[in-house]
Amino acid sequence: MGEFEKHLKLVKEKSRNMERAYKSKDFTVVGDLAIKVIEQLIEADASLDNQHLGDHKPRFEWAKKVLPEKLFWKMRKVWFAYGDLGYEGENGERAKRTIAFTREIIGFFENKWRVRIV
Repeated sequence: MGEFEKHLKLVKEKSRNMERAYKSKDFTVVGDLAIKVIEQLIEADASLDNQHLGDHKPRFEWAKKVLPEKLFWKMRKVWFAYGDLGYEGENGERAKRTIAFTREIIGFFENKWRVRIV
């Protein structure tokens, strides 16, 4: 399986479980999985350019390069929600916004790659 397909499979699995966590009111898990979904989306995009980014800084720089400014801002909000949901307790509204932002970012890549992800 190619790197793109591997990352795409992980996006699907993690986004599916992010949605399940929200429905189960496991709000801290939503933040954990949302950031992993975005990391895999960015790695998938980089893999199409035969690159592997590997850690936070290169992924962040890649995202800044490829995402429209509005979506980059939302990606940053997801990154911050990860900490807020994971360390400052459960917040259903924050988790709901995190999922909405993550879905928008998924939609961007679906359009860019012309594939259905979720």
